[in-house]
Amino acid sequence: MSNPITHLQQALTRDQTTPLDLALATWARSHGASDLVALAMALTTRAVAEGHSCCVLPPDGPALPGEQPLCTAAEFRAALESSALVGDGTAPTPLVLEDDRLYLHRYWTYETRLADRLKALLAGEPAPVDTARLGPAGGLFEYGWVGDGETNWQAVAAAVALRHRFCVISGGPGTGKTYTVLRLIRLLLAAAAAASDPPPVIRLAAPTGKAAARMMESIRAGLDDLAEGDELVAHLPDKASTLHRLLGLRWGSVLPRHDRDNPLAADVVIVDEASMIDLPLMAKLADALPDHGRLVLLGDRYQLASVESGSVLAELAAAAGVNDFTPTQRAALAPLVPAAPDAAAPDRPLADHVVTLQTSHRFSPESPIGRLAAAVNAGDADAAVAVGGAADGHLVVDLDGEPDLDALTATLAAAYQPLLDATTPEAALAALDGVRLLTATRVGPTGAQAMNQRIVEHLAEARGLDPRQPWYHGRPVIVRHNDYRVGLFNGDTGVCLAGDDGHLRVWFRTETGLQTLLPASMPAHETAYAMTVHKSQGSEFESVWLLLPAQDSPVLSRELVYTGITRARQRLTVLGPDAVLRAALARTVGRDSGFRTRLG
Repeated sequence: MSNPITHLQQALTRDQTTPLDLALATWARSHGASDLVALAMALTTRAVAEGHSCCVLPPDGPALPGEQPLCTAAEFRAALESSALVGDGTAPTPLVLEDDRLYLHRYWTYETRLADRLKALLAGEPAPVDTARLGPAGGLFEYGWVGDGETNWQAVAAAVALRHRFCVISGGPGTGKTYTVLRLIRLLLAAAAAASDPPPVIRLAAPTGKAAARMMESIRAGLDDLAEGDELVAHLPDKASTLHRLLGLRWGSVLPRHDRDNPLAADVVIVDEASMIDLPLMAKLADALPDHGRLVLLGDRYQLASVESGSVLAELAAAAGVNDFTPTQRAALAPLVPAAPDAAAPDRPLADHVVTLQTSHRFSPESPIGRLAAAVNAGDADAAVAVGGAADGHLVVDLDGEPDLDALTATLAAAYQPLLDATTPEAALAALDGVRLLTATRVGPTGAQAMNQRIVEHLAEARGLDPRQPWYHGRPVIVRHNDYRVGLFNGDTGVCLAGDDGHLRVWFRTETGLQTLLPASMPAHETAYAMTVHKSQGSEFESVWLLLPAQDSPVLSRELVYTGITRARQRLTVLGPDAVLRAALARTVGRDSGFRTRLG
């Protein structure tokens, strides 16, 4: 075969690979790898960059994008199996080959450690649950009972979390995840008091500072609805932290302070927005859980997976099914869970550990946004288009073709006026949460970069700003990379404001409260009038414009559209060609891994 380094160099000029792929292939070649193993290093690195935890061996042989296979599948496997750089995981080789999956050693370790840790949690003996405290007469879940014969899935979720040391509670916006967690905490405290045990140590966390702050705000607001709220406050943690802060991850190191040898001082760890957690971070979280600990993950199984490698929450949910419990669990949780005498026991270890909340209390089934979300989630393009055609003022779906970007820019510039007029950090950050343009891509005519530039130029002309100056009063920004030194993380958003002294500072809402930085101290960032749907995960806005590209793209998917439309609290506008929306809804995200196989 021809030299793979040459092929990679040519692919780099076509933007079909990256300098890192080429560098690692060159490194492997200089350390004794054959041409095929050097290519395998590049392909595996590329797979991780695309969100997979491994590279599945191509059935027709390895190939670069747009090219023919460079050898047969049998020749490729033989080269891998005979290389000293490829092992089975028992030795620290750069690559690990397992069945038809090829891993970078670090990601093989993350995947196996996470699966082993979760299997240990799944194997724990289920605890008895007092279902009377959870029923309609118990008082804790009085708002979730919608009628005779209906299942209150919030009560079921709390019961499952009480019964097992590992639980996933999945639900879309407004389905009551925080409502459920508050009552779960109350029940855990009551159980400890009844046993004359000290109150459990409960830690709350989320992937980003903004998501952690929102989690804590929701829990504090929910205390007003809880009759025993005063007693609960005394034992609640006073804050929710980022996972990075919780685990003690530090700048310049991938090793956390807390791990299996130095576990967290916690009895219960509850993590929100779990769909955003990548494989390495989830593995570190599971490692840091003490042996007696309880782990509860909250998230939306139908959202986009993390920007980085892995789709752990989605894989856990898919492995469990949708509320398909074993007969043993149904009997233990009667009368909360309806019996299914004709159903065979599911042969899935996770079946009893994942609960999917069914009812949105923000979007009723009859509301336009709720109906659109349901249609998108089901991949029903005809129903989605029909919902848009019959919508009210809270939903506009314009699929007549390419939108007028000049008109859209003017509309958005007007919507952002409260942000530029804000005089306090609180007012500015509230205005920033009031409106957002979401795009499917970062680059291209309808990408976040181009739309941000359009809006900046429009505002500069209207407000007399100098478009050459990057910093000005009212500029919204989003952090692009984790920065442990300043405590800001990928996806955190803030606003630049001029103080009374005329000096500019950038303000963020974090899990520890308002935080401010000088512009010169900011980590890597960009303007955030527009942002990609991926970057919007963990956020919600009063009004959302979702802009689809003019042409179909591999990044478009059902999960991306669903995530985009469910960022809206009150008003949603979807713009783009009908054919592009239909193509997106026909495509689902798939990420290669061996995680589900390891879980059994």
